[in-house]
Amino acid sequence: MSAALPVVQLWRYPVKSMGGERADRLFLGPSGVVGDREFAVVVEATGRVLTAKREPRLLDATARRHEAGAELTLPDGRRFTTADPDADAILSDWLGQAVELRRQTGRVHTVEEYRADPAEPTSLSTFDLPAGKFVDEAPVHLLSEGALRAAGARHPDGSWDVRRFRPNVLLGGPGQDVVLGTRAQIGNVLLDITEATKRCVMVTQPQRNLPKDREILRSLVQASAGTFGVYATVARPGTVLLGDTLATENIGARELVP
Repeated sequence: MSAALPVVQLWRYPVKSMGGERADRLFLGPSGVVGDREFAVVVEATGRVLTAKREPRLLDATARRHEAGAELTLPDGRRFTTADPDADAILSDWLGQAVELRRQTGRVHTVEEYRADPAEPTSLSTFDLPAGKFVDEAPVHLLSEGALRAAGARHPDGSWDVRRFRPNVLLGGPGQDVVLGTRAQIGNVLLDITEATKRCVMVTQPQRNLPKDREILRSLVQASAGTFGVYATVARPGTVLLGDTLATENIGARELVP
């Protein structure tokens, strides 16, 4: 199976779990999108990465690339860069706990997720991120407008805004032809489509003008065992431009993924 899908949106998220920025081009290196998930908020007491699964307010902040690393804007209007000497203090004041911004240096980081016992603050489930990036699974994430439309038809009362799902590349076209086991070319970049994106409570969390909606995840579980979109690795680095077309070459496709 092959596909020819236009690139209709490009996204980069400089700080893990914060709102990102749209771009007209993305530079992809061997380890993924340059400037994407380059920073994370780390809890000082544990040294673990804090995400919107535990702290939904992170989604109300936004981050964009900056010559100093990244520029952050909080919901109350405070704006600062990752190089600001007061950055950790500003974030800690906003979140009500001691945190620090950490830049990825190639080490493995652990994420705080859920409390196994709500009455015990130290009872946390955790998992390790891949070395070298603050991504959960793979360095590039693709989603299609066709998938959003199909999902929206199953839960029409939901807000199926692309911001809930945080892809790097949003593809247009009428279908959902992003297939596991294919090699895709966008611009001069080659991607290997490796796995379906497993969804979690993140997609239900409120952010800016999007309400909390648990039915988003329930409907995905019912329709596709909770997967939505695909992950990819970079086979050949390069540049992806808004308006480029994705074309795929079948290298042992296994299944169609929404």
